[in-house]
Amino acid sequence: MQEARTQEGSDAQAMRETAAELRAYRTRPCLLYISRQVAHADVLALWEALGEARPESLDMIISSPGGDIEAAYLAARELRRRVQALTVYVPFRTKSAATLIALAADELVIGPLGELGPLDAQYKEKQAQDFPLSTSRLLLDTALRELEERAGTCYDTAIHRILAQTKMRPFEACTKAAEFVGTLYGPLLAKLDPVRLAESARGLSLGRAYASRLLRRYRPALTEDDRRLLLDRLVATYPAHSFIVDREEATELGLPVRTPDRKEEELLDRLGLQLIEFGMEEDVIAMAGLSATTIAAAQQVLDRIPERQHPADSPRVRRNREKGPATRRTHGKAAA
Repeated sequence: MQEARTQEGSDAQAMRETAAELRAYRTRPCLLYISRQVAHADVLALWEALGEARPESLDMIISSPGGDIEAAYLAARELRRRVQALTVYVPFRTKSAATLIALAADELVIGPLGELGPLDAQYKEKQAQDFPLSTSRLLLDTALRELEERAGTCYDTAIHRILAQTKMRPFEACTKAAEFVGTLYGPLLAKLDPVRLAESARGLSLGRAYASRLLRRYRPALTEDDRRLLLDRLVATYPAHSFIVDREEATELGLPVRTPDRKEEELLDRLGLQLIEFGMEEDVIAMAGLSATTIAAAQQVLDRIPERQHPADSPRVRRNREKGPATRRTHGKAAA
């Protein structure tokens, strides 16, 4: 176990050292934000990491698969209350709620392995197993729109066929077509719960509303139409929540993307590879280039936050417990 803890420490230390190199190269403060799941506890961790500092400019390296959209909004807001200019570096996956934080940046620098993601909200759907399934709130909306489109097409086709093959008048043909479509699609539409549809709509509007506020406050040059189009694409147009919004896609969206220079690309590439190799079994929320004593004190605060602990009976913990010591893995490496 001690060996595993030592390995975890070295993994996090490698990323801290890379972040410190970026800080030295840019000669401005750099915040390293690696989060397994964006949560309200992150706001406290950010406060601890920043301390009393209110730098004019701040670089932020962020990587997270997502999490609580409200926590992401609070984290972005608190960062922008402290700094006048924010540059966000994306070395690896910065998805969902983490993408919302990135929208607050004045400048986005996306590495070769970096990616943002859509803002369609997720919810936990109960399953027969002992853990819920994460599902996009776009699912019900997509189902409704698909049924509406198919029912309309079926209605038009039925009218034309009835008129072409019978001597019915147009009004009668429309009536028969409506009866046919109602019989075919009525049972399908009846299965859609209006309460769940409303919940999905409200969930999607939540992410849109927070993103709109961040863009309006911190990117005032965007017109209302441009802001609406950007949010429409991020919230509702991508085919999957895991869709990759890379550097080129982010530029097409109108986000403030800057191509990294040679040194920045080298550091972002290294961070991306470290995140792939080590995984995200540990949160690292700290200013780069601080003393070991300061980092240790901040990490102790982070480790005590209940939201940062894996439940003792979680599926991941149980699976790891069932493995033998030689096959357990910590950040991609076997640990006893």
